[in-house]
Amino acid sequence: MFFRVFRVFRGDRSMDEPRLTARHGKLIAALTTSDMALLADIEQELIQRFSPIDDKSDLFSFDAFTSYYQPEMGTELQKCFVSFTDIILVETLPEIKLLTNEIEQRCAVNGNRRINIDPGYLTAAHLVLATTKPYTHRIYLGKGIHAELTYICKKRVFHTLEWTYFDYRAPLAIRFFEGARKTLLKQMRDANLRI
Repeated sequence: MFFRVFRVFRGDRSMDEPRLTARHGKLIAALTTSDMALLADIEQELIQRFSPIDDKSDLFSFDAFTSYYQPEMGTELQKCFVSFTDIILVETLPEIKLLTNEIEQRCAVNGNRRINIDPGYLTAAHLVLATTKPYTHRIYLGKGIHAELTYICKKRVFHTLEWTYFDYRAPLAIRFFEGARKTLLKQMRDANLRI
């Protein structure tokens, strides 16, 4: 079977030419656990694996939003968001998710996770989370990993979508990620990367 590429030209640029500058993003993660000592250890491991943490949200009660993880991880779950200093290539998200899954399993007891690590990335335009669970609104990236678009940016403000998780709808979360977006934009300007 042959596929024909139809090109629409704007000046000297073909519309099907990839824009490599769209490949850069800021790595973020959400960490959920009831074990504060484990949380501190995992933060240090993520720093060693990726880069220094340049911002961290306040801890908040995950139980206030959902009981989804309680059968596996128990109650009194606390959650925080972190962002990392180094800019990443967004196509590395599947490998990052597989690595965080390995860390979760290594810390598990009797097959039950004691910490949940949800990595993702943000750009000037949006926030994307990685997940192993397929669904109608999730895009397959490869290696068993899907992308979930969580926020879109309009007029410098992040907006939620109909499937955005309830804890990501909270003002604390939106403020944190808008702050991380501002940091990313400054980093990209300083590095002479196109936004």
